[in-house]
Amino acid sequence: MKSYHQYCSVARALDVVGDRWVLLIVRELLALGPSRYTDLRRGLPGIATNLLADRLKAMEADGLVERYEAPPPVAATLIRLTDRGRELEGVLRELAEWGLASMPSGPGAGDAVQPHWSALAWALLPGRPSPDTEVVVRIDSEGESLRMVLRPGGDFEIHRGSAPGADVTLTGASMLVGAVVSGLLTPQAATGLGLAIDDPRGLLPSLVAAEA
Repeated sequence: MKSYHQYCSVARALDVVGDRWVLLIVRELLALGPSRYTDLRRGLPGIATNLLADRLKAMEADGLVERYEAPPPVAATLIRLTDRGRELEGVLRELAEWGLASMPSGPGAGDAVQPHWSALAWALLPGRPSPDTEVVVRIDSEGESLRMVLRPGGDFEIHRGSAPGADVTLTGASMLVGAVVSGLLTPQAATGLGLAIDDPRGLLPSLVAAEA
């Protein structure tokens, strides 16, 4: 294992999470919960399969993730964050907020875009209002559908797949979805730019803290 060999808590933390892809693996497991190896590959475009295997092995050794056998009907080996791994949520929260300044320019020509990244940012960004009751949001973007459940107190779940009977549905480019949920655009402004919003109960404005 590479190490800075410095008796400093920052250096010690970077010894564990400073390697490329580690925090993005944490991102995937925070966003979608326990995942198959193939699910992680899907959410990490550009990573070589041997490198993902090496990173997961190191993260297991460092106590960040663990594998377990899910019972039927899943009947597969899943990877999940340990309690120590979940403690990195605060780190991801700060990085998500700090990185917002680089988002308005939109994705570059070679950038991968996946809607669950916008959904996770929505859940993590500080200042997101918490609903009084459970709200199901469907996001249809970039050829994928997501089901996001927002609960009182800030708890959330994100799942790939459609969400019949969703309270709010956002359909359109991931950049516009992300701009609305992060507060960079109001729902009205995003609608004018092409985002379709189905919100019969008018819940969306109460779920985002728009600045624009």
